Amino acid sequence: MILVFAEVIENRIEDVTYELVALAKQLGDYKVVVVGADPKDIDGDVIQIDGILHPYHYKVAEKLFEEYNPDAMLFANAPFGMDLAPQLAGKLNLPLITNVVKLENGERFKATSLTYGGRVLVDLEVDKPAIFVVNRGCYEPVRGTPNVEKLSLAVEDGTELLRVIKPEEAGVDISKADVVVSVGRGAIDSLELAEELAELLNGVIAGSRPVIDQGLLPKTRQVGRSGKTVTGKLYLALGISGATEHVEGVKAKNVIAVNVDKEAPIFRVANVGVVADVNELLPVLIDKIKEAKGKR
Repeated sequence: MILVFAEVIENRIEDVTYELVALAKQLGDYKVVVVGADPKDIDGDVIQIDGILHPYHYKVAEKLFEEYNPDAMLFANAPFGMDLAPQLAGKLNLPLITNVVKLENGERFKATSLTYGGRVLVDLEVDKPAIFVVNRGCYEPVRGTPNVEKLSLAVEDGTELLRVIKPEEAGVDISKADVVVSVGRGAIDSLELAEELAELLNGVIAGSRPVIDQGLLPKTRQVGRSGKTVTGKLYLALGISGATEHVEGVKAKNVIAVNVDKEAPIFRVANVGVVADVNELLPVLIDKIKEAKGKR
């Protein structure tokens, strides 16, 4: 049996939880643990925990492990999961595999994990039980109707969650956008054109770290390991070289890259690659889109 721990922030189930459910369905029987949120659209059996004010507590997971004796526990590579999973692995003396992008169930678990900053994929086999922290964007989200079992737990050790400090979103969450137009160092001079293109495509503007570091876009618009992961329908990379730190955050279904350097690493993850000067291409592309939409 698999225990899935929902990623809950401020009483709301984060979208990555539904990706964990999709993985769990492939692995076998599973239950989803939800603390402090309404599990109304979780597909399958749900353990809803009462009596706990916040989910950031390893003792909750420890008690559930003792109660259900699962083969695996799944967490998201997100604030809650990354905070809780290492604590739990240490307390229970269980193997912990992080940055998981693929997981299979058999006599032993077979996991594929990103290492060395995403430069290397490592295949691992691990005995049961084990704990896995799964990367966002690796599985198609699944929603459905829950079968809820309510469970009351009491945890008293002086730990108290005072508040959650969230970064300013500037009105946009690029991780949830269907279309993201992203600007790199090679397109800084055409930022306004990139914003116009994003508006024409009903998308949002984002950027690589050099653009964010120069203060041209807020931190909440950064794509990559130290930013956000984009998982929408289209990611348009303009003048982005494609460093490992950046492409770790690119999980969109379709990736179109434009770069003057035909050897740019971004082309390795692109569905379509265009070798061109983005500053020359953008005005032409915008005109063509306007023409197609009848806006000229």
